[in-house]
Amino acid sequence: MTPYVALLRAINIPPRFVKMDRLVSIFTDVGLVNVSTVLASGNVLFDGPSTEDLSERIEDALARSLEFPVPVYLRTAPEITAIAVVPFNVPGGSVEISFLPEVPDSDAVARLTATATGGERLAVIGREVYWWHAGRHDESQHREATTVRILGMQTTRRSARTVARIAAAFPTRPTEQVFDPR
Repeated sequence: MTPYVALLRAINIPPRFVKMDRLVSIFTDVGLVNVSTVLASGNVLFDGPSTEDLSERIEDALARSLEFPVPVYLRTAPEITAIAVVPFNVPGGSVEISFLPEVPDSDAVARLTATATGGERLAVIGREVYWWHAGRHDESQHREATTVRILGMQTTRRSARTVARIAAAFPTRPTEQVFDPR
Protein backbone atom coordinates (compact mmCIF):
# COMPACT_ATOMS: atom_id res chain seq x y z
CA MET A 1 0.00 0.00 0.00
CA THR A 2 1.22 3.45 -0.93
CA PRO A 3 0.28 6.61 0.99
CA TYR A 4 -1.12 9.26 -1.38
CA VAL A 5 -2.70 12.66 -1.40
CA ALA A 6 -5.35 13.35 -4.01
CA LEU A 7 -5.48 17.06 -4.80
CA LEU A 8 -8.92 17.71 -6.24
CA ARG A 9 -9.50 20.57 -8.65
CA ALA A 10 -12.36 23.02 -8.10
CA ILE A 11 -13.79 21.54 -4.90
CA ASN A 12 -15.50 23.85 -2.41
CA ILE A 13 -15.69 26.82 -4.69
CA PRO A 14 -19.12 28.01 -5.80
CA PRO A 15 -21.22 26.07 -6.71
CA ARG A 16 -19.24 22.88 -6.01
CA PHE A 17 -19.48 22.53 -2.24
CA VAL A 18 -18.78 19.04 -0.93
CA LYS A 19 -18.57 18.02 2.70
CA MET A 20 -15.32 16.30 3.61
CA ASP A 21 -17.09 13.26 5.10
CA ARG A 22 -18.73 12.72 1.71
CA LEU A 23 -15.32 12.75 0.01
CA VAL A 24 -14.04 10.25 2.57
CA SER A 25 -17.03 8.02 1.82
CA ILE A 26 -16.45 8.19 -1.96
CA PHE A 27 -12.77 7.28 -1.57
CA THR A 28 -13.63 4.46 0.84
CA ASP A 29 -16.23 3.13 -1.62
CA VAL A 30 -13.43 2.88 -4.24
CA GLY A 31 -11.70 0.50 -1.82
CA LEU A 32 -9.05 2.90 -0.50
CA VAL A 33 -8.10 2.84 3.17
CA ASN A 34 -6.96 5.23 5.91
CA VAL A 35 -8.90 7.97 4.14
CA SER A 36 -8.89 11.45 5.69
CA THR A 37 -8.91 15.06 4.55
CA VAL A 38 -6.71 18.07 5.22
CA LEU A 39 -8.57 21.37 5.30
CA ALA A 40 -11.82 21.68 3.35
CA SER A 41 -10.32 22.35 -0.04
CA GLY A 42 -10.14 18.94 -1.69
CA ASN A 43 -7.02 17.39 -0.16
CA VAL A 44 -7.66 13.70 0.49
CA LEU A 45 -5.06 11.46 2.13
CA PHE A 46 -5.35 7.71 1.69
CA ASP A 47 -3.47 4.46 1.24
CA GLY A 48 -3.96 2.60 -2.00
CA PRO A 49 -2.37 0.38 -4.61
CA SER A 50 0.25 1.70 -7.01
CA THR A 51 -1.72 1.24 -10.22
CA GLU A 52 -1.70 3.33 -13.37
CA ASP A 53 -5.49 3.69 -13.40
CA LEU A 54 -5.90 4.82 -9.77
CA SER A 55 -6.43 8.47 -10.66
CA GLU A 56 -9.01 7.53 -13.31
CA ARG A 57 -10.86 5.25 -10.88
CA ILE A 58 -11.10 8.07 -8.34
CA GLU A 59 -12.18 10.60 -10.99
CA ASP A 60 -14.89 8.20 -12.22
CA ALA A 61 -16.21 7.63 -8.68
CA LEU A 62 -16.24 11.36 -7.94
CA ALA A 63 -18.06 12.16 -11.20
CA ARG A 64 -20.71 9.48 -10.55
CA SER A 65 -21.30 10.57 -6.97
CA LEU A 66 -21.01 14.36 -7.32
CA GLU A 67 -22.45 14.61 -10.85
CA PHE A 68 -19.67 16.87 -12.11
CA PRO A 69 -16.12 16.11 -13.26
CA VAL A 70 -13.33 16.47 -10.71
CA PRO A 71 -9.75 16.28 -12.02
CA VAL A 72 -7.50 14.44 -9.55
CA TYR A 73 -3.77 15.06 -9.10
CA LEU A 74 -2.15 12.21 -7.15
CA ARG A 75 1.12 12.56 -5.30
CA THR A 76 2.76 10.07 -2.95
CA ALA A 77 3.75 11.02 0.58
CA PRO A 78 7.46 11.31 -0.36
CA GLU A 79 6.56 13.42 -3.42
CA ILE A 80 4.41 15.87 -1.45
CA THR A 81 7.13 16.16 1.20
CA ALA A 82 9.66 17.08 -1.51
CA ILE A 83 7.21 19.48 -3.15
CA ALA A 84 6.74 21.29 0.18
CA VAL A 85 10.38 22.43 -0.04
CA VAL A 86 10.06 25.77 -1.83
CA PRO A 87 12.83 26.53 -4.37
CA PHE A 88 12.93 30.26 -3.58
CA ASN A 89 15.00 31.80 -0.81
CA VAL A 90 13.22 35.15 -0.77
CA PRO A 91 12.06 36.81 2.44
CA GLY A 92 8.39 37.72 2.72
CA GLY A 93 5.76 37.27 0.09
CA SER A 94 3.79 34.14 -0.64
CA VAL A 95 4.38 30.98 -2.61
CA GLU A 96 1.66 29.09 -4.43
CA ILE A 97 2.14 25.73 -6.07
CA SER A 98 0.25 24.55 -9.13
CA PHE A 99 0.01 20.80 -9.62
CA LEU A 100 0.14 19.48 -13.18
CA PRO A 101 -1.01 16.13 -14.57
CA GLU A 102 2.33 15.58 -16.32
CA VAL A 103 5.76 17.12 -16.81
CA PRO A 104 5.49 19.97 -19.33
CA ASP A 105 7.88 20.29 -22.26
CA SER A 106 10.91 22.54 -21.85
CA ASP A 107 9.81 25.12 -24.46
CA ALA A 108 6.51 25.69 -22.62
CA VAL A 109 8.39 25.96 -19.31
CA ALA A 110 10.67 28.65 -20.76
CA ARG A 111 7.67 30.59 -22.10
CA LEU A 112 5.90 30.35 -18.73
CA THR A 113 8.84 31.39 -16.54
CA ALA A 114 9.42 34.39 -18.85
CA THR A 115 5.99 35.75 -17.82
CA ALA A 116 7.15 36.53 -14.26
CA THR A 117 7.13 40.30 -13.80
CA GLY A 118 7.62 42.87 -11.07
CA GLY A 119 9.95 40.77 -8.96
CA GLU A 120 7.75 37.68 -9.10
CA ARG A 121 9.39 34.33 -9.58
CA LEU A 122 8.14 31.25 -11.40
CA ALA A 123 9.87 27.87 -11.38
CA VAL A 124 8.74 24.57 -12.84
CA ILE A 125 10.11 21.48 -11.14
CA GLY A 126 8.73 18.20 -12.42
CA ARG A 127 4.94 18.34 -12.34
CA GLU A 128 4.73 21.48 -10.20
CA VAL A 129 4.84 25.22 -10.87
CA TYR A 130 6.08 27.35 -7.99
CA TRP A 131 5.03 31.01 -7.99
CA TRP A 132 6.46 33.54 -5.52
CA HIS A 133 4.82 36.96 -5.31
CA ALA A 134 5.34 39.82 -2.90
CA GLY A 135 1.74 41.00 -2.52
CA ARG A 136 -1.66 39.39 -2.69
CA HIS A 137 -2.12 37.07 -5.66
CA ASP A 138 -4.91 39.25 -7.05
CA GLU A 139 -2.44 42.18 -7.20
CA SER A 140 -0.12 40.21 -9.48
CA GLN A 141 0.05 40.22 -13.25
CA HIS A 142 0.39 36.43 -13.27
CA ARG A 143 -2.81 34.39 -13.52
CA GLU A 144 -3.36 30.67 -13.27
CA ALA A 145 -5.07 30.90 -16.65
CA THR A 146 -1.69 31.95 -18.06
CA THR A 147 -0.13 28.76 -16.72
CA VAL A 148 -2.96 26.66 -18.17
CA ARG A 149 -2.77 28.37 -21.58
CA ILE A 150 1.03 28.24 -21.94
CA LEU A 151 1.49 24.70 -20.61
CA GLY A 152 -1.64 23.40 -22.34
CA MET A 153 -2.97 21.53 -19.31
CA GLN A 154 -5.29 22.04 -16.37
CA THR A 155 -3.88 22.61 -12.92
CA THR A 156 -4.94 22.78 -9.32
CA ARG A 157 -3.21 25.22 -7.01
CA ARG A 158 -2.44 25.26 -3.28
CA SER A 159 -0.52 27.66 -1.08
CA ALA A 160 2.88 26.48 0.10
CA ARG A 161 1.47 26.56 3.66
CA THR A 162 -1.31 24.17 2.66
CA VAL A 163 1.18 21.84 0.95
CA ALA A 164 3.32 21.87 4.11
CA ARG A 165 0.24 20.98 6.20
CA ILE A 166 -0.57 18.11 3.86
CA ALA A 167 3.00 16.79 4.03
CA ALA A 168 2.98 17.06 7.84
CA ALA A 169 -0.25 15.06 8.06
CA PHE A 170 1.32 11.84 6.76
CA PRO A 171 3.43 10.82 9.79
CA THR A 172 0.38 10.99 12.09
CA ARG A 173 -1.79 8.70 9.99
CA PRO A 174 -2.91 5.30 11.26
CA THR A 175 -1.02 2.15 10.39
CA GLU A 176 -1.64 0.49 7.04
CA GLN A 177 -4.70 -1.61 6.38
CA VAL A 178 -5.24 -4.22 3.71
CA PHE A 179 -6.45 -2.87 0.34
CA ASP A 180 -10.07 -3.76 -0.46
CA PRO A 181 -10.37 -3.87 -4.31
CA ARG A 182 -14.19 -3.54 -4.41
